[in-house]
Amino acid sequence: MSERPLVTMRAEGEAGGVKTNVRVGEHTPFIVDEPERLGGTNMGPNPLEYLLGALSSCTTIMIAYVAQDLNFDYEGVHFVTEGTLDPRGFQGMEGVRTYFESVQMKIVLDTTESDERIAELQKGVEARCPIHNLMHEADVEMTAEWTRK
Repeated sequence: MSERPLVTMRAEGEAGGVKTNVRVGEHTPFIVDEPERLGGTNMGPNPLEYLLGALSSCTTIMIAYVAQDLNFDYEGVHFVTEGTLDPRGFQGMEGVRTYFESVQMKIVLDTTESDERIAELQKGVEARCPIHNLMHEADVEMTAEWTRK
């Protein structure tokens, strides 16, 4: 049996209250916070908003990789990603999930490729996107609308 080539990633930081300063590698540190109505200072997106951003950016990165593999021609991507959740879960109500129930993505490609090729690209991206698959495995209802500009 051959050894798997595993990769370890790392984040570190400090927190005071609900505001967290996060450092990842040599990149500029970023702030994760909550709005004032939830006890934060609203100095940055909250963790679930970052998750939507991570899903969106992971999708666009995978679009680039899969498009290259498929020789799919496009100039750019615009996206809107929304997640819906019941806040009673993270407020402590038993039996209510603490994360998104559903996520809706709208992907608009600047391309002249056919609908069939867009569907092929979408299938490949969704199969390979780590964040998409993580959320899918967490039983988040994932819907996506892929269109062209």
